[in-house]
Amino acid sequence: MLFYIFLLWTMISLTTFFMGNSSVATLILHLVMLIIGGLIYKDDFLAAAIGFSLIYSLIVITLIISSFLYNILSQNISLINKSNIFFITIMYFPQYILAFLVLYKKKSIYSLYKTIKSRNSSIIYLILFTIVLDFIASFNAIINAKDNPIFTEIILTLLFIFIIFIIIYFSNIEKKSKEIELLNSNLEQNISSLRKLKHDYGSQISYLYGLHLMGNYEKLGELLKNIIDGNDNIINNIVVSNDTSIISMIVNTINLKDITVFIDENADLLETNVNELDFQRIVSNILRNSIEALDGSGSIKINTYYSFNYFVLKIQNNGPEIPDKILNKIFDSGFTTKENKESNNGFGLAIVKELVESYNGKIQVSSTDEFTEFTIYLPTIK
Repeated sequence: MLFYIFLLWTMISLTTFFMGNSSVATLILHLVMLIIGGLIYKDDFLAAAIGFSLIYSLIVITLIISSFLYNILSQNISLINKSNIFFITIMYFPQYILAFLVLYKKKSIYSLYKTIKSRNSSIIYLILFTIVLDFIASFNAIINAKDNPIFTEIILTLLFIFIIFIIIYFSNIEKKSKEIELLNSNLEQNISSLRKLKHDYGSQISYLYGLHLMGNYEKLGELLKNIIDGNDNIINNIVVSNDTSIISMIVNTINLKDITVFIDENADLLETNVNELDFQRIVSNILRNSIEALDGSGSIKINTYYSFNYFVLKIQNNGPEIPDKILNKIFDSGFTTKENKESNNGFGLAIVKELVESYNGKIQVSSTDEFTEFTIYLPTIK
């Protein structure tokens, strides 16, 4: 650790000695600090990069604002140009305040860190944001004629390369998005084919059972062999990112009919105070409601992630849109849209709301002509 600290100090000293506070030095120091931080925390480079980028962003934003204020005030008050005290006050004092706020609000910073880490796309955007801040800081030096002309040319060249990179990066994202849409379309077609295959197997099983009742075991054995030789795949309509998760276990206990469930978990229930049995009741009640809305066919997406101080659970189905007048009453105890209003109907979602609020959580529901989505926020352990 001491070696890496010494190495960092050496690199910073050499860079500032040869380049001063130039625009190029800003980019080089950013890269050096990121690399050395990665070497120190090489076992979890991603976590180190997120933490560094968060604090780095706050520092650079503060410096940009301070520099902007200093330049405005120094142009209007001539005596300020001769005052080092004013320069130190404007440029460095806010950094001490920032350091205090970061330490004071470290739990909030950590919550933001977990939120970013649970969403892969947010990590890329954070790193790109820090690079944009570097260019803003660099142009601040260029505009105020404090930069070497050679360094200015380098920065402009790097900016051009960065813009090209951004264009290519987002073009690839758009391309992959279209590929995913095509894959989803193909997946829906495959699911439809599997449903037909499942129906055919049902007919075959009924016929085989008839042979069994008639005692025609020779013919029964022959047909079974043909089926095994023809296709030995097992139809499974649950797609999960973690087979051992509590959500996948809950889903496996429910009759999904011909509904496909996609599960993507990026948060741990252990980070909350929620009882596992209560969580099972929350998920299963919403799932059963979604299955009824889909009327036996469709898809359900279940996603978990962190959002600041909350564990977020989203359950989305592609069923019909729910009218606003029903949405406003959907969590009311005893409310149901079923024609057969039995005494045990209309309590599932009311129970969900009660359970969520018992843990100081929040539940929201939204519905469009494309999907209906339940979003649950459960406080994480502080």
